[in-house]
Amino acid sequence: MNAKWFGTVVLILIAISLLSLPNCARNQHLVSISVIPPGPVTFEGVGAQIQFKALGTYIHPPETKDITGQAKWSIDSQNLATVSSTGFVTAISVCGSGNVMASVTDPPNYVFGTAFVTGVGIGTAACNQALLAINITGTGTVTSPSGGINCPGTCNAALPLNSTATLTGTPGPGATSTTWTGCTASGNTCVVSLSTNAAVTATFQ
Repeated sequence: MNAKWFGTVVLILIAISLLSLPNCARNQHLVSISVIPPGPVTFEGVGAQIQFKALGTYIHPPETKDITGQAKWSIDSQNLATVSSTGFVTAISVCGSGNVMASVTDPPNYVFGTAFVTGVGIGTAACNQALLAINITGTGTVTSPSGGINCPGTCNAALPLNSTATLTGTPGPGATSTTWTGCTASGNTCVVSLSTNAAVTATFQ
C-alpha cells in the first residue's frame, strides 16, 4: 500500500472513530445555578407571594436553561416564608430576612444558587407591629377605641405584635345585625389576635 492510500485509510479510520464517540450533549454538565429574581426581594406583608426560577449554566455543550422544576428548593429562614417544590415562595411573617436556595445534585458536584429575601409590614407596620385592616360590607360602623379604629374613616391600624383588639360593629340604617369574618365573634363584637397581620370583614345585614 503506497503512502497516499495509507494516508486515506488512516483518515477514514479517524472519521469512523469520531462518529462512534458518544454525543457531547450526553455528557452535558451543570456548573452553576442562578436564582431569578436575584434579590434582594422584599415581601410587602404576610401572604405575599413570589415565583422564583432557577437557571442552570451547562458546559459540553455550553447552554443556559430553565431548571426550576428540577431543582430542590429551600429557605434558611423558616419563620419568614415557605417555599414550594417549584420555587413558589409565600411570606408568613412581617419581618426577617433569609436566602432562597435552589440546588441540584449532579455527581460528583453539588451545585446551588441563592437569592436574598426580606420581609416588611404593610403600610406603617414595623417588625414589632401587626397591621389590622377592617373591611365593611353593607351599612354600619366598626370601632375599636384601644386600636384607634373608626371605620369608615380610619380602617387600618398598626398595633403591637401578639396583642388583641376588640371590635364593635354598629349596624346602620336598614341593617340589624353584624356578621364577622377573620375574628372570634360574639354578636356585634369580635376579638382578633394579632400574631401577624390581620384582615377583618364586618357584614351588616
